[in-house]
Amino acid sequence: MTSESDPNPSTTSRRRFLAGAGAAAAATAGGIAGFVGARAIEERHRAPAGPFFGQRSHCHWIESAGIEEMAPLPSLQGDQMADVTIVGGGYTGLSAALHLAERFPERRIVLLEGSRVGYGASGRNCGLLLPFINGAESIVHELVEAGKEEEARKVFDLTSAGIGLIRELSEERGVDCEFENVENLMGAVTENQEARLEAEQKTFAALGLNSTWLSEAELRKRVDVEGYRGALTVPTSAMINPAKLAAGLLKLVLAAGVEVYEDSPALEILPGSTVRVRTPRGEVRAPKLVLATNAYTHHLGFHRGRILPLHSHSIATAPLSEAQVEALSWTGRQPFFDVRSFFNLFRLTADNRVLLSGGDGFYYYGGAAVDPAGHADYTRLARDLVKLFPSIAEVPVTHRWVGHVGTTLDFKPTVGAVGPGNNILFAGGYSGHGVTVAVLAGRLLRDLVAGEPLDPVYDFVLNRKPPGTPGEPLTSVGFGLAKRLIRWDDAR
Repeated sequence: MTSESDPNPSTTSRRRFLAGAGAAAAATAGGIAGFVGARAIEERHRAPAGPFFGQRSHCHWIESAGIEEMAPLPSLQGDQMADVTIVGGGYTGLSAALHLAERFPERRIVLLEGSRVGYGASGRNCGLLLPFINGAESIVHELVEAGKEEEARKVFDLTSAGIGLIRELSEERGVDCEFENVENLMGAVTENQEARLEAEQKTFAALGLNSTWLSEAELRKRVDVEGYRGALTVPTSAMINPAKLAAGLLKLVLAAGVEVYEDSPALEILPGSTVRVRTPRGEVRAPKLVLATNAYTHHLGFHRGRILPLHSHSIATAPLSEAQVEALSWTGRQPFFDVRSFFNLFRLTADNRVLLSGGDGFYYYGGAAVDPAGHADYTRLARDLVKLFPSIAEVPVTHRWVGHVGTTLDFKPTVGAVGPGNNILFAGGYSGHGVTVAVLAGRLLRDLVAGEPLDPVYDFVLNRKPPGTPGEPLTSVGFGLAKRLIRWDDAR
């Protein structure tokens, strides 16, 4: 689930099933999907005290980008006025800041980050660039079935535009994010999953996109992995170093004149014609506020019970030698994820570490976003790594980390505005496609700030109210029931 960049991607069939599983579990737990207890905009939105992460990330990406070794940017001091305040220093906030600064160079734009820029999910995800905004696939399928291939291709192109934006940042704007133009592989464990991928391939073909089914033998020539019936290549996909993308965006944002303050968590937001954001040592007032907080948005009182923080764990090994990479038939370096809901995702880093992620997507009571040490999922991932790649069983695991995934119950994101005069803008709930969608969301937020209409293709996410949960303990019960249904489906 990629977080904002949610740490891992999801697939069309997975999201279709999860929506059904979530609805069934929600109904059993008191009608989560149909619950409409939406809170009105409050006069004050307070965040809980305390950091979400420890002093060290233990994350390979963040270490490779040098984020923890860089001198921190100053924190906000005193009372400030701005034209636009942005809360959140991940992909969404950085992309929005860059697009706004380059569109409106005369405006004062202030970005507040509670910890370090890129230290949250944007620096902790798996760095896969995949097409679509969650929910767009069903629209494309319907258009293809209706014989409207040109309209379907437009939806595909516009909802996959984040890939092109990141490619441009890398190839034309000097962002060194280790961009690799390699096709992702989407694998099947069971016969039913193989049939799902066959349907995916037909849809890609109808869009004029090349996608190849690899048999088990053909797959093992790309990457010699145990336990899969085959895999489908994903067109237009690629991979990056996610933390270096955040660090590169920060450089562009600072060069464009945006004022960025770290160690400046938003403790309180007061809506009004002028929105006030209070931090530990200062306050910013602006006529426009952009909430770019995704998995943490509910901690500020917005989208409470609608964008939920799930926890996804990852591990990385010591670097493999060239001989070990070649022995795994992995010289093409294609990253891999499977079609199961409780999936495995693995890839090579630039220095040939094997990164493995996946698992349940843990939800903690009350939507807590935490960083527990010694989580049992790290042991499970290490065990799965040996099953997938027995020939490298002796290679040690050197890094273990968690990322928080902003997820909605129907797995579709939301982009829009609330507050007096619609002056509080937001984007989040990417539910596993956070890398590309968050960068694209920054451009969409720029247009909303400018008062410009978005292309109608984006209507399915615009000002969308995700289904809400009924609160604890029913939310936790619902997630537990959904997991049982998902495990059953994964075994089919």
